[in-house]
Amino acid sequence: MDKKKTNANLYDRIFKENAESIFMPLIQEYLNLQIKHFKALPTKLNKTLERELDFLYEIITVNNQKQLLHIEFQSSNDAKMRYRIGEYHSLLLSKYRIPIQHVVIYLGKAKAKMQNDLKEEEIYKGFSLINLYELDTQKLLSSQVPEVVILAILAETEEKKLEAVLRLIIIQLKKIAKLKQINLNIYLTQLQILSRLRKFEKSTKIIIEDMVIQYDIEKDYFYQQGMEKGLKKGKIEGHEEGMEKGMEKGMEKGAYLKAKSVVLVCYKRGISIEDAVDFSGLSIEEVKAIYEGLE
Repeated sequence: MDKKKTNANLYDRIFKENAESIFMPLIQEYLNLQIKHFKALPTKLNKTLERELDFLYEIITVNNQKQLLHIEFQSSNDAKMRYRIGEYHSLLLSKYRIPIQHVVIYLGKAKAKMQNDLKEEEIYKGFSLINLYELDTQKLLSSQVPEVVILAILAETEEKKLEAVLRLIIIQLKKIAKLKQINLNIYLTQLQILSRLRKFEKSTKIIIEDMVIQYDIEKDYFYQQGMEKGLKKGKIEGHEEGMEKGMEKGMEKGAYLKAKSVVLVCYKRGISIEDAVDFSGLSIEEVKAIYEGLE
């Protein structure tokens, strides 16, 4: 399958899956539209049937204006005539892109009851545009909705500030995940996919791996035990060699246990030995020994 098409499908899926949580708050805020209730409707529309007009002409007026003249003959009252002509109008405008005059000539004996104009709210006047690139990055980052926070990756960001913005996005996502007890990895995956739209995927992948490992380690049992043992050891040795020196030794041991915990998390996440060395600060021999022991 074509790579561009695959990526487009991924973006489309993310936006569709999160449409309500992402775009409803955005639309309400930026269009000042207060929504009390909403209900999803089918998104597939029936294909337009092939239509044949009665008459269609290209005309030039005395003012040298080029227009289309569309003429329909109607023998009976059709309550939906204005909508049918509206459908013709859309198709003709899309194809020819010049002004159109529509004329219906009624042939029936009964009084003509067809409404020939649209109500004000039925008239198409264009669409509202929300440009994600122009949104306020800080405003997106302060949101408590994770789907909105990840949109900050699509807002305008200077290249030199990219890493800082990515880290702020992940920090905010971690806070929300902890507060709402939701799966952080879902949003990190979406963040990485969306970063492709701005060609940030490599930077995003590196920063996510770095920050998520630290996040996992903080919750890791062995890390917590290591830090606790380090502090206890420092206090015990403090009585024998002086509190300051003892605490220093204890914290060194705690730091080493923390580094080993980093390697453990790296192993669990399938990260290479070389990357585990970078993340943990241990030597390649030490990391290899831990990986082999775990295997």
